[in-house]
Amino acid sequence: MSWSRWPTPTRRGAAFLVAAVLAVVCAFAWSVPVLVQVAGVLVGILALALIAVAFGRPAWSAERDVDPRVADPGEPIGVHVRLRREGHSALDVVEWWEDASGGGHSGVLLDEGRGRAPGARYEVRLSQRGRHRIGPTSVRVSDPFGLASRWVELPGESSVVVLPRRVPLSSDSPLMQVLGGRDHLVEHRASARGLGEPDVLARPYRFGDPVKLLHWKATAHRGSLMVRQEEQQTRRRVVLVVDTRGGDERDLDWRVDAAASVLERLHRDDADVQVVVDEATVDVAPDVAPQEALIALALAAPSASIARWGDLGADRLVFAGRIDVETARHWLGQPDRAPAAVFVHASSDADAVEMLRREGWACVRYRDRDDVAQLWIEAEVRS
Repeated sequence: MSWSRWPTPTRRGAAFLVAAVLAVVCAFAWSVPVLVQVAGVLVGILALALIAVAFGRPAWSAERDVDPRVADPGEPIGVHVRLRREGHSALDVVEWWEDASGGGHSGVLLDEGRGRAPGARYEVRLSQRGRHRIGPTSVRVSDPFGLASRWVELPGESSVVVLPRRVPLSSDSPLMQVLGGRDHLVEHRASARGLGEPDVLARPYRFGDPVKLLHWKATAHRGSLMVRQEEQQTRRRVVLVVDTRGGDERDLDWRVDAAASVLERLHRDDADVQVVVDEATVDVAPDVAPQEALIALALAAPSASIARWGDLGADRLVFAGRIDVETARHWLGQPDRAPAAVFVHASSDADAVEMLRREGWACVRYRDRDDVAQLWIEAEVRS
């Protein structure tokens, strides 16, 4: 919605102006000079109203509650906005407008007394991933006589993060075999490193681990906090890399949605997952909800820098756009030279794709119109 921030006459103010013009016409037509004075008074009152509205400030503030702050695409987001009087002002608020992503919501304000104003509740449904703005609130103020009005923006706005679209993925996919190519010993035997206590395992400290489980010998040996683990556990560890270079917004959205879907599939399989996108690196343990990683994916934006590689020694799935030979050489030159799986756009350089395949990489071609779930199942037969 667009409107002028400058004061404009209301219908009543316009009627004053028309009456002033008619008074001047009648004064000359009927030779009644007093009507000119009447016209001057009407114009003067209107001018004073315009000046008062132009330089006056409403003594109101806006408070807003948004729930939820993080939503799935299409999920109803409840917004409760309240307008509150904070002092005395010659201006009356007669209408409000709440700016929301993809549209707005408006209403007529009826003051219920000093310090109180009606609240308004409405819902928005947002389908595009990312951070969306809710607010600010604008109010239309008028002089006490209702001759002039203008819109004033009240400070303060809220934001909502819409997560990427996720689709359920089957565990029966060739890519699941590729990503399970090397299971990883998350905990390491203390005895294997000369730490004593042959039946005790040590793993890196995680936030929330009890202090009594700290393994001091392993900590001294590794140079970082280690905790005792009673039994050896082998878990799949996968790094999901989203390359945000090149392509358009639609292409990047496809990559982000695919990465989010794979993240949830791996999380259901109790895998340790690391998500690398833009400048964010988020580790997702099997017992931790992946929301932080989903938020990082939701906020992914196109960039010119090549994607970071994440932790070494893990299975890796890369979501790339259109790649060339230079990109393929960069990937093959990483310290961790183990073959990875990669989604590449169908328009990628054929030589680059062939270079990766010769090194044992699983390359899956996609188009941004492809169904992620179907491509996930048919990955092995795509060329």
